Amino acid sequence: MSPAPTSTRALALLLPLWAALAACTPPAPEEPIEIETVDVAPPIDAELSTEGDQQAVERAVQIVGVLPGDVPADLPLFVPASVIDFGTAGGRSYVELDAGEPPAVVRRWLGERLPGAGWSIGAIGDRLIQAHKGGRNVDIRLTDLAPGTRIRLEYTSGP
Repeated sequence: MSPAPTSTRALALLLPLWAALAACTPPAPEEPIEIETVDVAPPIDAELSTEGDQQAVERAVQIVGVLPGDVPADLPLFVPASVIDFGTAGGRSYVELDAGEPPAVVRRWLGERLPGAGWSIGAIGDRLIQAHKGGRNVDIRLTDLAPGTRIRLEYTSGP
């Protein structure tokens, strides 16, 4: 068998390449389609604005959460604090609050506010403050959470 001429051999090599290129060629562009348009009115909320809306007013955080209704209303509560638990145990009600300040700050705050609200302080220690007013007794237990404080108020429900 005699060798094929160089041009025939080159053509045999290029033929698959031309076939591949022909398959990748995009189709000819079609005639543009005429799209029907319709004029519409602006949306009904186009003229709405928040300009006259009531704006939020920042307030100092007090007690976050819901206190039970039997917490003595005249008992000063350290603020800001969050209610984390409440219930009854041993015939007494309790509320637990978390405050962001250390126990020394909470203890000093309560030591200043309780007498001002008419509560007598029976004992004040590192972890326990006992307060009395009109036959009512409240034990305030402080637990160091580092950096904050857990405040547990234990009281008897009533007047």
